[in-house]
Amino acid sequence: MRRSRALFGVLVLLATACSRTVTPLPPAPTASPTAVPRVEFPRDAGPHDVLTEWWYYTGHLRSDTDGRNYGFEFTIFQVRRQNAPTGYLAHYAITDVDGQQFSHQARVAQGEPRTSLPLDVDGWTLTNDGQAEVLQAAMQPGAGAEVPYAISLRLIDQKPPALHHGGFIDYGPSGGSYYYSRTRIEVHGQLTRGDGAPERVSGQAWMDHQWGNFVVVGGGWDWFSLQFEDRTELMLYVLRTAQGEITAVYGTQVLADGTTRELEPGAVRTAPLGTWTSPHTGAVYPSGWQLSLPNGEQLIVRPVLADQELYFPGFGGMVYWEGAVSVEGARTGVGYVELTGYAGS
Repeated sequence: MRRSRALFGVLVLLATACSRTVTPLPPAPTASPTAVPRVEFPRDAGPHDVLTEWWYYTGHLRSDTDGRNYGFEFTIFQVRRQNAPTGYLAHYAITDVDGQQFSHQARVAQGEPRTSLPLDVDGWTLTNDGQAEVLQAAMQPGAGAEVPYAISLRLIDQKPPALHHGGFIDYGPSGGSYYYSRTRIEVHGQLTRGDGAPERVSGQAWMDHQWGNFVVVGGGWDWFSLQFEDRTELMLYVLRTAQGEITAVYGTQVLADGTTRELEPGAVRTAPLGTWTSPHTGAVYPSGWQLSLPNGEQLIVRPVLADQELYFPGFGGMVYWEGAVSVEGARTGVGYVELTGYAGS
């Protein structure tokens, strides 16, 4: 019966079409994309109600006591999933450049979601005292931290935040992420090595803040944050598939006055100069890079220490390489490079 009615309806339509001229329907209106809300400060410096968020600090310190050089990484991840308690994960690492020693540890906590600073992950804290941000963390002696370090650092911005890709990056099916960097931060504080006395240190840092309804799955990325002696900076973010194919490259140049210039897709080429095989995990990472910039500049980026892999013995979780680097070529400076996806996590 349904087929008969359907066939009858088709015949009626055909007959009607043959008997008179049909006025074509107007074209359907094109839906306008919903605008992404802009990043605003100080509101967006704090936590957000999103799936994934992180505050990422890297920097370079020099002892006021003996001139010894260090690199540091301090990161807090916030993860929200449905009705589960909000998860917080902190990573903390020190590179002793002169001593060619790398120490790292992680801590985890769960609880109610934070809506503002401070953030506290089992005693490792990110706070703001109204004049500066304060990072405090101390390792416990153990595997991966045979030489434990403690820091208490105050950070004051020297430039305004730099918004990358307008402040929001669309990852496609994986979601999207707000993203800005504070590319030149003055640092003063204390560092304690092993059971030694606290030493006054000073230097400069870089901070990345990303948040959004995205998940990190498969593939990986190579991330560069470079600070040059002429007070300019460069961020480069190379995304890869699980098969190693480059899917996107994002980059921002920050000028000495704090203004930004977004790099066009394909404007920068990166070429590894060698590889390093981890004795801890067996992962093979690129080690050293040549960067070719749009204006013809050539930069050589080299790790200050080959072994800066975070593998968290006894803790588990993600494995990646994140380390202090030096920069030579058209401009000289320092920086940090992060490599994920090379160890299968």
